[in-house]
Amino acid sequence: MSLTSALSSARNSLSVRSAETEVVSRNVAGVNEVGYTLKRANVATDSAGSVRLTGVSRTSDNVLFSSMTKAASDAAARSALLTGVNALQQIVDPALGDATPTGRLGALTDALTQAAAAPSDQTLAQNAVDRAQDLVRTLQDATATVQQTRKTADSDLASSVSNINALLSQIQAVNTRVVGNIATGKDATTDLDTRDQLLGKLSNEIGIRTTMRQDGDMQIYTDGGGTLFDTTAREVSFTPTTSFDANTNGSPVMIDGMPATGSNAVMGVTGGRIFGLAQIRDQIAPAYQGQLDEIARGLINAYKESNVSGDPASTRAGLFRNGTSTAIPSALTPGLASSISVAATVDRKQGGNPFLLRDGGISNPADASYKLNTTDAASFSSRLRDLSTAPENTQEFAMSGGSFATGSLSLYAASSNGWIEGQRQTASSESEQRSAFLNRATQALSGATGVSLDTEMSKMLDLERAYQGSAKLISVIDSMLQSLLQATG
Repeated sequence: MSLTSALSSARNSLSVRSAETEVVSRNVAGVNEVGYTLKRANVATDSAGSVRLTGVSRTSDNVLFSSMTKAASDAAARSALLTGVNALQQIVDPALGDATPTGRLGALTDALTQAAAAPSDQTLAQNAVDRAQDLVRTLQDATATVQQTRKTADSDLASSVSNINALLSQIQAVNTRVVGNIATGKDATTDLDTRDQLLGKLSNEIGIRTTMRQDGDMQIYTDGGGTLFDTTAREVSFTPTTSFDANTNGSPVMIDGMPATGSNAVMGVTGGRIFGLAQIRDQIAPAYQGQLDEIARGLINAYKESNVSGDPASTRAGLFRNGTSTAIPSALTPGLASSISVAATVDRKQGGNPFLLRDGGISNPADASYKLNTTDAASFSSRLRDLSTAPENTQEFAMSGGSFATGSLSLYAASSNGWIEGQRQTASSESEQRSAFLNRATQALSGATGVSLDTEMSKMLDLERAYQGSAKLISVIDSMLQSLLQATG
């Protein structure tokens, strides 16, 4: 090898070692940066024995990355679901004591039992009416909580859709740079890291899967098969609902004009925050609302009254009614828990007579045929005893969220409590499991593609020694050239 060739080789080596050192320095700087992947300077040797830098690559693992994004979607969905269920569970929280539907029903039963023991005591009769009012307010408050939970989920869906569109816009810009850099042979590793970090954030909002073209171009689909990104970002839209009641259906999340949530979704999503939020808004909360409405219908039915003939056709709403109506709902009535009321005719505070609980005729005091205490006996207690055991009578209930169809009002209310608590326990357990799996998936990905500080510092020392060797070689060649020039001068 000539001195000129040796000098050129040494200079190339210095340049390559400098580039390698720069890459190692980037790795050291990014050791604690979330989403940073290990970079490698790619070096080749030509036929003359000189080294050259062919590019910079990064360490990646598509399988582990897909597992991580899937775990992130699942964890986000379960977290959103748990938040909503926790809000609903507050309605039956044991910390409330008697201030729950079952607690209020028990208090009413106790008050009626006490009134039956002293049927001439108007204070005890009014106390029973007051406990009925407490039960009504609890059902109304519970309905307000359910619908507020749905409204919160709806608002969070709007926020999630906004985040998805912003992330897709950012991904489009980064993806364009990635494709351009790869096509021109430039370093695309930083943009690839950025794109992966954006995908990680996107997977928190919606379940995704990705495919890659040879030129580095990426396509993003929902876990249900809808297209989110292919060269350009697709439109994700959502129309928020201003207010909710038991008859309100929220709007679906639309992707490229197709519903991605709701019963009409052909390619519905199954992961991410929007899945958990949609589950709360459209399924779990409405199911629990249905149970509250059935408790209200059960109350109207349990405390109904008939005239002295006992003819079923004469049956009317008694202590409880739907608004001011004396009709007894024969089927599930959405929103009944918010419109149920205590008959004003029996409430002394509203000008009524609480002794109507004892005597009968709550539905219409002027109709003598409904008065059971025909002799106005102060000791008449059979009606009060019947009312005190009314929640134990068997009746039919509409299925809602898995609650049974036939049984007593007391058992149905207890079953409803158990159902929402079961939903909370399941959501909590699944959230913990998904979070643990996400942590493991993140650690596995970091272990496979992250930076080891010890390894990089060791490599830095090796590069320093190689750099010194190349510099020494240049110095020797320079000395030899100087000697050669002096000899030929």
